[in-house]
Amino acid sequence: MKLFTKTALAAAGISMATMAFAADPLHNTTWQTYDDGKPKGTVKITESNGVLTGKLIATNSAKGKKHVGMTVIKGLKADGGGKYSGGTITDPEKGKDYRMTASLNGNTLKLKGYIGPFSRSQEWKKK
Repeated sequence: MKLFTKTALAAAGISMATMAFAADPLHNTTWQTYDDGKPKGTVKITESNGVLTGKLIATNSAKGKKHVGMTVIKGLKADGGGKYSGGTITDPEKGKDYRMTASLNGNTLKLKGYIGPFSRSQEWKKK
């Protein structure tokens, strides 16, 4: 019985350690955003229960400072292979939400926002 208990505890420990390493690669990362090729702001992405959220933590313009602290990415989920979907991205200046997809390739995060049949893309760089 003692052997069974020790084996079960060891298996549970290994399982929990594996889950800790399985965190999404975007979790707890910081990104320099760009708009029309110019640095715009800084977004921190976190993950909770498999859902990614991005918060604007800094901006490069005096006009944008009022948006610091705003959640700009909501509901994004990993599809596997560095691909993400199911979320929305908010344009802080317009206050509009857009459906979004994203893909991670090294230190580059490619985002695509959709409204109806139209889309717009951005590339963010990891800080």
